[in-house]
Amino acid sequence: MTEVIRRFRPTESHGYLANPHRGCCTFQRFNGDALFPGTSWSEEGPTAFPAATQGVADGYLPTTVAYCRWFWSLMEPERGRFDFSMIERALAVCAQRGQTLAVRLMSFGSTRQPQVPEWYAESNPMETVERNGQPIRLPVHDAPGYLEHWGGFVQEFARRFDGNPLLESIDIACVGPWGEGDGVCSPERRARFSALWRSAFHVTPRLAQLVDGCIEHDRDTGAGWRHDCFGDLSAGGSSEVLKHESFNSTFMDFPRLVQGPIKDLWKHAPVHFETCYVPMYWHQQNYDIDFILAQGLKLHGTYFMPKSTALPGVWLDKLTDFCARLGYRYVLRQAVYPTRIARGATFAFSAWVDNVGVAPIYRRYDLVLRLRQHDREAVIVLDQDDVRTWLPGDTWIERTLQLPHELAAGPVKLAIGLVTPGTRDARISFAVKEVYSDRWVDVGGCEVT
Repeated sequence: MTEVIRRFRPTESHGYLANPHRGCCTFQRFNGDALFPGTSWSEEGPTAFPAATQGVADGYLPTTVAYCRWFWSLMEPERGRFDFSMIERALAVCAQRGQTLAVRLMSFGSTRQPQVPEWYAESNPMETVERNGQPIRLPVHDAPGYLEHWGGFVQEFARRFDGNPLLESIDIACVGPWGEGDGVCSPERRARFSALWRSAFHVTPRLAQLVDGCIEHDRDTGAGWRHDCFGDLSAGGSSEVLKHESFNSTFMDFPRLVQGPIKDLWKHAPVHFETCYVPMYWHQQNYDIDFILAQGLKLHGTYFMPKSTALPGVWLDKLTDFCARLGYRYVLRQAVYPTRIARGATFAFSAWVDNVGVAPIYRRYDLVLRLRQHDREAVIVLDQDDVRTWLPGDTWIERTLQLPHELAAGPVKLAIGLVTPGTRDARISFAVKEVYSDRWVDVGGCEVT
Protein backbone atom coordinates (compact mmCIF):
# COMPACT_ATOMS: atom_id res chain seq x y z
CA MET A 1 0.00 0.00 0.00
CA THR A 2 1.37 3.41 -0.98
CA GLU A 3 2.47 5.53 1.98
CA VAL A 4 0.46 8.77 2.20
CA ILE A 5 2.72 10.40 4.77
CA ARG A 6 6.26 11.61 4.13
CA ARG A 7 8.70 11.27 7.03
CA PHE A 8 11.83 13.20 6.19
CA ARG A 9 14.74 12.53 8.57
CA PRO A 10 17.83 14.71 7.95
CA THR A 11 21.35 13.58 8.79
CA GLU A 12 22.98 15.24 11.78
CA SER A 13 26.08 17.33 11.06
CA HIS A 14 28.85 17.74 13.64
CA GLY A 15 30.79 20.51 11.91
CA TYR A 16 31.18 24.16 12.88
CA LEU A 17 28.12 26.36 12.35
CA ALA A 18 28.61 30.11 12.02
CA ASN A 19 25.45 30.78 14.02
CA PRO A 20 24.97 34.11 15.82
CA HIS A 21 24.61 34.84 19.56
CA ARG A 22 26.80 32.03 20.90
CA GLY A 23 30.21 30.39 21.06
CA CYS A 24 33.75 31.76 21.12
CA CYS A 25 34.29 35.54 21.14
CA THR A 26 37.11 37.80 20.06
CA PHE A 27 38.24 40.44 22.59
CA GLN A 28 39.11 44.04 21.64
CA ARG A 29 39.58 42.44 18.24
CA PHE A 30 37.47 41.25 15.30
CA ASN A 31 37.51 38.32 12.91
CA GLY A 32 40.72 38.47 10.90
CA ASP A 33 42.70 40.60 13.38
CA ALA A 34 46.01 39.47 14.83
CA LEU A 35 45.94 38.02 18.34
CA PHE A 36 47.45 39.63 21.43
CA PRO A 37 51.03 38.46 22.01
CA GLY A 38 51.75 35.77 24.58
CA THR A 39 49.38 35.73 27.55
CA SER A 40 48.75 39.51 27.63
CA TRP A 41 45.80 41.63 26.57
CA SER A 42 44.55 45.23 26.77
CA GLU A 43 41.62 46.59 28.76
CA GLU A 44 41.28 49.59 26.43
CA GLY A 45 38.92 49.02 23.53
CA PRO A 46 39.93 49.62 19.93
CA THR A 47 39.94 53.09 18.43
CA ALA A 48 41.66 52.10 15.17
CA PHE A 49 40.14 49.51 12.87
CA PRO A 50 42.64 48.15 10.32
CA ALA A 51 41.50 45.85 7.56
CA ALA A 52 41.41 42.14 8.29
CA THR A 53 44.63 40.31 7.42
CA GLN A 54 43.30 36.73 7.57
CA GLY A 55 40.24 34.61 8.21
CA VAL A 56 40.31 32.85 11.56
CA ALA A 57 43.51 33.86 13.34
CA ASP A 58 46.03 31.05 13.68
CA GLY A 59 45.64 29.40 17.07
CA TYR A 60 42.12 30.71 17.66
CA LEU A 61 38.58 29.51 17.01
CA PRO A 62 35.96 30.81 14.55
CA THR A 63 33.58 33.31 16.12
CA THR A 64 30.42 35.30 15.43
CA VAL A 65 30.69 37.59 18.48
CA ALA A 66 33.20 40.35 19.20
CA TYR A 67 33.46 41.50 22.83
CA CYS A 68 34.91 44.97 23.46
CA ARG A 69 34.99 47.44 26.36
CA TRP A 70 35.77 51.12 26.48
CA PHE A 71 36.37 53.69 29.25
CA TRP A 72 34.08 56.60 30.05
CA SER A 73 36.80 59.25 29.72
CA LEU A 74 37.27 58.34 26.04
CA MET A 75 33.58 58.69 25.21
CA GLU A 76 32.68 61.79 27.26
CA PRO A 77 35.90 63.83 27.39
CA GLU A 78 33.91 66.96 28.25
CA ARG A 79 30.71 67.05 30.23
CA GLY A 80 27.80 66.49 27.86
CA ARG A 81 30.02 66.08 24.77
CA PHE A 82 29.76 62.46 23.69
CA ASP A 83 31.99 60.65 21.23
CA PHE A 84 30.64 57.24 20.24
CA SER A 85 32.49 57.08 16.93
CA MET A 86 34.47 54.02 18.03
CA ILE A 87 31.22 52.20 18.83
CA GLU A 88 29.76 53.04 15.44
CA ARG A 89 32.92 51.92 13.67
CA ALA A 90 33.08 48.71 15.71
CA LEU A 91 29.49 47.90 14.74
CA ALA A 92 30.35 48.52 11.09
CA VAL A 93 33.37 46.20 11.31
CA CYS A 94 31.19 43.51 12.89
CA ALA A 95 28.72 43.80 10.01
CA GLN A 96 31.58 43.34 7.55
CA ARG A 97 33.09 40.34 9.35
CA GLY A 98 30.04 38.34 10.33
CA GLN A 99 29.92 39.25 14.00
CA THR A 100 27.78 41.07 16.52
CA LEU A 101 29.23 43.34 19.23
CA ALA A 102 29.05 42.66 22.97
CA VAL A 103 29.97 45.76 25.00
CA ARG A 104 31.01 46.83 28.45
CA LEU A 105 31.17 50.52 29.33
CA MET A 106 33.64 51.17 32.16
CA SER A 107 33.65 54.26 34.33
CA PHE A 108 37.30 53.76 35.39
CA GLY A 109 40.07 51.19 35.56
CA SER A 110 42.82 50.13 37.91
CA THR A 111 46.29 51.62 38.34
CA ARG A 112 47.94 52.87 35.15
CA GLN A 113 44.59 52.71 33.35
CA PRO A 114 42.10 55.45 32.46
CA GLN A 115 40.16 56.90 35.38
CA VAL A 116 36.92 58.88 35.47
CA PRO A 117 36.93 61.94 33.18
CA GLU A 118 38.90 64.89 34.55
CA TRP A 119 35.83 67.12 34.45
CA TYR A 120 34.06 64.67 36.77
CA ALA A 121 36.99 64.33 39.22
CA GLU A 122 37.32 68.11 39.50
CA SER A 123 33.75 68.69 40.68
CA ASN A 124 32.59 65.50 42.43
CA PRO A 125 33.59 63.56 45.56
CA MET A 126 36.67 61.35 45.15
CA GLU A 127 38.54 59.11 47.58
CA THR A 128 42.09 57.77 47.72
CA VAL A 129 42.51 54.03 48.14
CA GLU A 130 45.39 51.61 47.70
CA ARG A 131 45.43 49.31 44.68
CA ASN A 132 48.31 46.95 44.02
CA GLY A 133 50.39 48.80 46.59
CA GLN A 134 49.79 52.19 44.97
CA PRO A 135 47.42 55.03 45.88
CA ILE A 136 44.67 55.76 43.40
CA ARG A 137 41.82 58.30 43.43
CA LEU A 138 38.42 56.79 42.76
CA PRO A 139 34.90 58.22 42.62
CA VAL A 140 32.67 57.86 45.67
CA HIS A 141 30.04 55.48 44.36
CA ASP A 142 27.32 56.75 46.68
CA ALA A 143 27.81 60.39 45.70
CA PRO A 144 24.76 61.86 43.93
CA GLY A 145 26.98 63.05 41.07
CA TYR A 146 28.15 59.53 40.26
CA LEU A 147 24.60 58.31 39.67
CA GLU A 148 23.75 61.48 37.80
CA HIS A 149 26.76 61.63 35.48
CA TRP A 150 27.87 58.02 35.01
CA GLY A 151 24.20 57.00 34.95
CA GLY A 152 23.45 59.75 32.46
CA PHE A 153 26.26 58.55 30.22
CA VAL A 154 24.86 55.00 30.28
CA GLN A 155 21.42 56.31 29.38
CA GLU A 156 22.83 58.32 26.47
CA PHE A 157 24.57 55.22 25.13
CA ALA A 158 21.31 53.27 25.42
CA ARG A 159 19.35 56.04 23.68
CA ARG A 160 21.61 55.66 20.66
CA PHE A 161 22.28 51.92 20.54
CA ASP A 162 19.68 49.90 22.49
CA GLY A 163 18.01 47.45 20.12
CA ASN A 164 20.63 47.80 17.39
CA PRO A 165 20.57 44.32 15.77
CA LEU A 166 24.37 44.29 15.78
CA LEU A 167 24.58 44.98 19.54
CA GLU A 168 24.83 41.53 21.10
CA SER A 169 24.73 42.40 24.80
CA ILE A 170 25.61 45.07 27.35
CA ASP A 171 27.36 44.48 30.67
CA ILE A 172 25.90 46.06 33.79
CA ALA A 173 28.92 47.91 35.22
CA CYS A 174 28.94 50.57 37.91
CA VAL A 175 31.02 49.57 40.96
CA GLY A 176 34.81 49.32 41.20
CA PRO A 177 37.56 49.14 38.58
CA TRP A 178 36.21 48.00 35.20
CA GLY A 179 32.74 47.95 36.83
CA GLU A 180 33.32 44.43 38.10
CA GLY A 181 31.95 44.99 41.60
CA ASP A 182 35.08 45.41 43.72
CA GLY A 183 34.29 48.66 45.52
CA VAL A 184 32.34 50.29 48.32
CA CYS A 185 28.76 51.06 47.39
CA SER A 186 25.60 50.89 49.48
CA PRO A 187 22.93 48.31 48.62
CA GLU A 188 20.51 51.17 48.00
CA ARG A 189 22.78 52.77 45.40
CA ARG A 190 23.48 49.40 43.75
CA ALA A 191 19.72 48.91 43.45
CA ARG A 192 19.37 52.37 41.87
CA PHE A 193 22.01 51.52 39.28
CA SER A 194 20.37 48.19 38.54
CA ALA A 195 17.06 49.97 37.94
CA LEU A 196 18.82 52.52 35.72
CA TRP A 197 20.34 49.86 33.48
CA ARG A 198 17.01 48.10 33.24
CA SER A 199 15.15 51.26 32.28
CA ALA A 200 17.82 52.25 29.74
CA PHE A 201 18.09 48.93 27.88
CA HIS A 202 14.71 47.57 26.87
CA VAL A 203 15.85 45.33 24.00
CA THR A 204 19.57 44.54 24.18
CA PRO A 205 20.29 41.68 26.65
CA ARG A 206 21.94 42.82 29.91
CA LEU A 207 24.58 40.79 31.73
CA ALA A 208 25.29 41.20 35.45
CA GLN A 209 28.63 40.40 37.03
CA LEU A 210 28.50 37.26 39.18
CA VAL A 211 29.79 38.99 42.32
CA ASP A 212 28.33 39.29 45.81
CA GLY A 213 26.40 42.54 46.04
CA CYS A 214 25.96 42.88 42.27
CA ILE A 215 24.05 39.88 40.98
CA GLU A 216 21.52 40.07 43.85
CA HIS A 217 20.12 43.34 42.48
CA ASP A 218 20.08 42.29 38.82
CA ARG A 219 18.81 38.73 38.97
CA ASP A 220 15.16 39.82 39.16
CA THR A 221 15.38 42.36 36.33
CA GLY A 222 15.68 39.90 33.43
CA ALA A 223 19.47 40.13 33.23
CA GLY A 224 21.73 37.22 32.47
CA TRP A 225 25.11 36.87 34.13
CA ARG A 226 28.79 36.82 33.34
CA HIS A 227 31.96 35.94 35.23
CA ASP A 228 35.37 37.43 34.54
CA CYS A 229 37.35 34.51 36.01
CA PHE A 230 36.09 31.37 34.31
CA GLY A 231 38.62 28.54 34.53
CA ASP A 232 40.36 29.81 37.64
CA LEU A 233 42.15 26.94 39.39
CA SER A 234 44.86 29.09 40.97
CA ALA A 235 46.60 27.72 44.04
CA GLY A 236 48.64 30.46 45.70
CA GLY A 237 48.85 28.91 49.14
CA SER A 238 50.49 30.43 52.24
CA SER A 239 52.00 29.40 55.52
CA GLU A 240 48.45 28.77 56.77
CA VAL A 241 46.71 27.43 53.63
CA LEU A 242 47.83 24.52 51.48
CA LYS A 243 48.11 25.33 47.78
CA HIS A 244 45.39 22.94 46.71
CA GLU A 245 43.04 24.50 49.28
CA SER A 246 43.52 28.11 48.10
CA PHE A 247 40.60 30.29 47.11
CA ASN A 248 39.75 30.23 43.42
CA SER A 249 36.64 31.13 41.49
CA THR A 250 35.91 27.67 40.17
CA PHE A 251 35.56 26.18 43.65
CA MET A 252 34.14 29.19 45.48
CA ASP A 253 32.13 31.39 43.11
CA PHE A 254 30.33 29.09 40.72
CA PRO A 255 28.98 26.39 43.08
CA ARG A 256 28.16 28.99 45.76
CA LEU A 257 26.59 31.84 43.78
CA VAL A 258 24.83 29.92 41.03
CA GLN A 259 22.09 28.70 43.33
CA GLY A 260 18.52 29.66 44.21
CA PRO A 261 17.06 32.39 42.00
CA ILE A 262 20.29 32.61 40.00
CA LYS A 263 20.37 28.92 39.15
CA ASP A 264 17.76 29.08 36.38
CA LEU A 265 18.59 32.48 34.87
CA TRP A 266 20.16 30.69 31.90
CA LYS A 267 16.69 29.63 30.76
CA HIS A 268 15.80 33.24 29.98
CA ALA A 269 19.07 35.21 29.54
CA PRO A 270 22.66 34.52 28.43
CA VAL A 271 25.66 33.35 30.46
CA HIS A 272 29.06 34.76 29.47
CA PHE A 273 32.41 33.25 30.50
CA GLU A 274 35.48 35.50 30.36
CA THR A 275 38.57 33.47 31.07
CA CYS A 276 40.61 33.97 34.22
CA TYR A 277 44.03 34.79 32.78
CA VAL A 278 44.05 32.99 29.39
CA PRO A 279 43.99 29.32 28.34
CA MET A 280 47.70 29.35 27.47
CA TYR A 281 48.39 30.27 31.10
CA TRP A 282 46.10 27.43 32.24
CA HIS A 283 48.19 25.07 30.15
CA GLN A 284 51.45 26.43 31.56
CA GLN A 285 50.09 25.91 35.08
CA ASN A 286 48.85 22.38 34.32
CA TYR A 287 45.20 23.25 34.97
CA ASP A 288 42.71 20.43 34.44
CA ILE A 289 41.08 21.53 31.17
CA ASP A 290 38.50 18.73 31.19
CA PHE A 291 37.27 19.76 34.65
CA ILE A 292 37.11 23.44 33.65
CA LEU A 293 35.11 22.82 30.48
CA ALA A 294 32.74 20.45 32.25
CA GLN A 295 31.82 23.26 34.66
CA GLY A 296 31.04 25.60 31.78
CA LEU A 297 28.64 23.12 30.20
CA LYS A 298 27.05 22.33 33.56
CA LEU A 299 26.42 26.08 34.06
CA HIS A 300 24.73 26.38 30.64
CA GLY A 301 27.20 28.84 29.15
CA THR A 302 26.44 30.78 25.97
CA TYR A 303 29.73 32.62 25.30
CA PHE A 304 33.41 31.79 25.84
CA MET A 305 35.82 34.73 25.69
CA PRO A 306 39.53 33.76 25.88
CA LYS A 307 40.78 37.31 25.28
CA SER A 308 41.99 36.90 21.68
CA THR A 309 45.18 35.13 22.74
CA ALA A 310 46.64 32.00 21.17
CA LEU A 311 45.04 28.81 22.44
CA PRO A 312 47.18 25.77 23.33
CA GLY A 313 47.44 23.59 20.25
CA VAL A 314 46.99 20.37 22.23
CA TRP A 315 43.68 21.71 23.57
CA LEU A 316 42.20 23.03 20.31
CA ASP A 317 40.02 19.96 19.70
CA LYS A 318 38.65 20.06 23.25
CA LEU A 319 37.96 23.81 23.05
CA THR A 320 36.33 23.36 19.65
CA ASP A 321 34.00 20.69 21.03
CA PHE A 322 33.25 22.85 24.07
CA CYS A 323 32.30 25.87 21.97
CA ALA A 324 30.18 23.69 19.68
CA ARG A 325 27.99 22.82 22.68
CA LEU A 326 27.77 26.31 24.16
CA GLY A 327 24.44 28.04 23.70
CA TYR A 328 22.01 26.43 21.28
CA ARG A 329 22.60 23.84 18.55
CA TYR A 330 19.46 22.67 16.78
CA VAL A 331 19.26 19.33 15.00
CA LEU A 332 16.16 18.86 12.86
CA ARG A 333 15.49 15.18 13.46
CA GLN A 334 12.28 14.77 11.47
CA ALA A 335 9.59 16.53 9.46
CA VAL A 336 6.27 14.80 8.70
CA TYR A 337 3.60 15.89 6.18
CA PRO A 338 1.27 14.37 3.54
CA THR A 339 2.64 13.29 0.18
CA ARG A 340 -0.43 14.77 -1.56
CA ILE A 341 -2.34 17.94 -0.58
CA ALA A 342 -5.40 19.39 -2.30
CA ARG A 343 -5.16 22.98 -3.53
CA GLY A 344 -6.10 25.44 -0.79
CA ALA A 345 -6.66 22.67 1.76
CA THR A 346 -5.31 22.33 5.26
CA PHE A 347 -2.74 19.66 6.11
CA ALA A 348 -1.06 18.19 9.16
CA PHE A 349 2.59 19.04 9.75
CA SER A 350 4.88 17.92 12.55
CA ALA A 351 8.59 18.22 13.30
CA TRP A 352 11.07 17.10 15.92
CA VAL A 353 13.83 19.54 16.86
CA ASP A 354 16.59 18.41 19.21
CA ASN A 355 18.64 21.13 20.95
CA VAL A 356 21.96 19.37 21.58
CA GLY A 357 23.47 22.55 23.04
CA VAL A 358 23.28 23.57 26.70
CA ALA A 359 21.06 26.67 26.45
CA PRO A 360 18.29 28.20 24.32
CA ILE A 361 18.63 31.13 21.98
CA TYR A 362 17.60 34.46 23.54
CA ARG A 363 16.62 36.38 20.41
CA ARG A 364 13.42 35.93 18.47
CA TYR A 365 13.60 34.05 15.19
CA ASP A 366 10.64 32.59 13.30
CA LEU A 367 10.30 28.94 12.33
CA VAL A 368 9.09 28.97 8.72
CA LEU A 369 8.06 26.35 6.16
CA ARG A 370 8.99 27.37 2.60
CA LEU A 371 7.16 25.97 -0.43
CA ARG A 372 8.64 26.39 -3.92
CA GLN A 373 6.98 25.55 -7.22
CA HIS A 374 8.76 26.64 -10.39
CA ASP A 375 8.86 30.46 -10.13
CA ARG A 376 6.41 30.58 -7.22
CA GLU A 377 7.44 30.74 -3.58
CA ALA A 378 5.21 30.85 -0.52
CA VAL A 379 6.00 30.64 3.17
CA ILE A 380 4.06 29.56 6.24
CA VAL A 381 5.20 31.08 9.53
CA LEU A 382 4.75 28.76 12.48
CA ASP A 383 4.28 31.72 14.78
CA GLN A 384 2.96 29.65 17.67
CA ASP A 385 6.44 28.19 18.13
CA ASP A 386 8.78 30.50 20.08
CA VAL A 387 12.34 29.27 19.54
CA ARG A 388 13.39 31.04 22.74
CA THR A 389 11.60 28.29 24.67
CA TRP A 390 13.60 25.50 23.02
CA LEU A 391 15.65 24.40 26.02
CA PRO A 392 18.24 21.61 25.71
CA GLY A 393 16.51 18.43 24.61
CA ASP A 394 13.46 17.72 22.48
CA THR A 395 10.81 20.01 21.05
CA TRP A 396 7.86 18.42 19.26
CA ILE A 397 5.94 20.64 16.86
CA GLU A 398 2.49 19.63 15.63
CA ARG A 399 0.29 21.99 13.61
CA THR A 400 -2.55 22.09 11.11
CA LEU A 401 -1.43 24.43 8.32
CA GLN A 402 -3.21 26.13 5.43
CA LEU A 403 -1.71 25.46 2.00
CA PRO A 404 -1.09 28.85 0.32
CA HIS A 405 -3.68 29.51 -2.42
CA GLU A 406 -1.10 30.72 -4.92
CA LEU A 407 0.29 27.19 -5.36
CA ALA A 408 -1.00 25.36 -8.43
CA ALA A 409 -1.38 21.65 -9.02
CA GLY A 410 1.96 19.91 -9.33
CA PRO A 411 5.12 19.10 -7.35
CA VAL A 412 6.26 21.39 -4.52
CA LYS A 413 9.66 21.48 -2.79
CA LEU A 414 9.60 22.02 0.98
CA ALA A 415 12.27 23.57 3.19
CA ILE A 416 12.44 24.66 6.83
CA GLY A 417 14.28 27.73 8.09
CA LEU A 418 14.79 29.88 11.16
CA VAL A 419 14.44 33.38 9.79
CA THR A 420 14.78 36.96 10.95
CA PRO A 421 11.20 38.04 11.77
CA GLY A 422 9.45 39.71 8.88
CA THR A 423 11.93 38.38 6.29
CA ARG A 424 12.79 35.22 4.40
CA ASP A 425 16.41 35.43 5.49
CA ALA A 426 17.32 32.21 7.30
CA ARG A 427 19.90 33.27 9.91
CA ILE A 428 20.17 30.12 12.04
CA SER A 429 21.63 26.96 10.57
CA PHE A 430 20.31 23.60 11.69
CA ALA A 431 23.04 21.05 12.41
CA VAL A 432 22.11 18.78 9.51
CA LYS A 433 23.69 17.91 6.17
CA GLU A 434 20.59 18.47 3.98
CA VAL A 435 20.99 22.25 4.01
CA TYR A 436 21.08 24.74 1.15
CA SER A 437 23.69 27.49 0.91
CA ASP A 438 21.07 29.97 2.18
CA ARG A 439 20.67 27.98 5.48
CA TRP A 440 17.25 26.53 4.59
CA VAL A 441 16.93 22.77 5.23
CA ASP A 442 15.68 20.60 2.38
CA VAL A 443 12.89 18.37 3.72
CA GLY A 444 11.74 16.88 0.43
CA GLY A 445 8.47 17.64 -1.29
CA CYS A 446 4.86 16.79 -1.96
CA GLU A 447 2.26 16.93 -4.73
CA VAL A 448 -0.47 19.57 -4.89
CA THR A 449 -3.58 18.07 -6.45
